[in-house]
Amino acid sequence: MIDNSKEFSGVRCRVCGGGGNSHLCQTFNEHSQTRWLENYRCNDCGSVFVGNQIQDRELAEAYASLDEAAYYAEVADASAKKFSGAARELAGLAGFSADLLDIGGGDGAFLRALRAQGFSSLSMHEIPGSKIADTPGLLRRCYRDFDYATLPSSAFDVVTLMDVMEHVPDPGATLAAARRVLRPGGVLYLHTPVVTRLDRVMHAVQKLPALGAAGRTWQRARTSIFHLQNYTPRSLSLLMQRHGFEIVRLDCRNELSWPLERYVRVYLAEKKGLPKSLIPIVAFLLSPIARSGMNANKGVLIARARG
Repeated sequence: MIDNSKEFSGVRCRVCGGGGNSHLCQTFNEHSQTRWLENYRCNDCGSVFVGNQIQDRELAEAYASLDEAAYYAEVADASAKKFSGAARELAGLAGFSADLLDIGGGDGAFLRALRAQGFSSLSMHEIPGSKIADTPGLLRRCYRDFDYATLPSSAFDVVTLMDVMEHVPDPGATLAAARRVLRPGGVLYLHTPVVTRLDRVMHAVQKLPALGAAGRTWQRARTSIFHLQNYTPRSLSLLMQRHGFEIVRLDCRNELSWPLERYVRVYLAEKKGLPKSLIPIVAFLLSPIARSGMNANKGVLIARARG
């Protein structure tokens, strides 16, 4: 029996660095050597994060365990709509001739959407070992490292982080690198998960004897070895202030990266033994709340680099 009421000392928030954190629960991790992840809520900035110290090598091994082709195929439709809208928005902010760097470009889908919109000067950054799709003629350059050291300073007009900030072990280092490579007045554009009202309900549920398992299953879908933190408007604002950015706009919206049936299949059928025949029914029952304002789970932020 796992003691989910246990309090841990010495853990600092991955986002703001605060030491006043409430332990939420433990969740199982089958993708790397750290088997149990300790999930916390920061009492200072409100972010929810994995408190374990996860090194770059372990992250690389975890990502190598995934079937990336299958993942990108399942999210293709939702991503295409999101990327097309983001590309149009960036065209209005920076213009098609802007030198643009996409950090964490994955399979290159967002870069292809940018090229289709009319952007011509595109670069990408990824970690070593990632499986980047074939992109002949698309990129000026692809940079590969763990610490952003290969990226040139003051070389870009736009930096994009599309669903990347939840994955990085040191959010501050990522934003410091983004500021370093941007020219003064350059645009930072990012999408990242945020803590929702529904999350806060499930945090309370985790402590209830009869419903705790349901709350922990929810948390396992929200923070993991792949999603190390979920932000809040306050924590994103603190990060921008600390790293030389001025926020232009910050919105929270409901955005499901996967079809709802995939969430049910992965977290309830594959991990909890729900009969596969019930997946469509459970997805239908969960749809109203999953698509409601209580689950405004994605932050979209536009900021400019201060001179």
